[in-house]
Amino acid sequence: MKVKIEERHMEQSDPLREYAISKAESLQKFFDGIISVEVTMDVEKERRLVTVFTHLINKKVLKASAESDDMYVSIDSAMDKLERQLKKFKEKLKDKHKGDVDSLKGLAFETSSEDEDEREIIQTDIYFKKPMAPDEAALQLDSYNRNFLVFVNSESDKVNILYHRDDGQYGLIDPQF
Repeated sequence: MKVKIEERHMEQSDPLREYAISKAESLQKFFDGIISVEVTMDVEKERRLVTVFTHLINKKVLKASAESDDMYVSIDSAMDKLERQLKKFKEKLKDKHKGDVDSLKGLAFETSSEDEDEREIIQTDIYFKKPMAPDEAALQLDSYNRNFLVFVNSESDKVNILYHRDDGQYGLIDPQF
């Protein structure tokens, strides 16, 4: 997980940055699908503003803001709001995936009798746990007994796909945007 700290209209404070980073990293215990966290600390006269953007899997972004007279209190308040949002999002994911899909692995599609071209995604697997090197991803792929693995490449910080080829080797898809 990447953590980006931005300080506006204030002098750089290492203890404050470290505090914000530790609070942002502690969010992972509530939801492990966090890709990055951006914390913006701003001072306007007597107000201490903190805005936090959390980028999750599936292009989901959560935002929390807080203001007070103390920057530490603002950070705590914004992180508490994000904690509640993450718990709520995680519950939504659990509720969405309940039902008789335990026997299915990966993405499965259900066809409708009315329109056979219309397909629905009935299960989603979450792959973003931590950035890893392609060699480590190959070990994970073998341990999961899957045909492919989606992961964040720690060398390029991009999403990659590792898959088993027909000749027994591994193939790596590295999208270039």
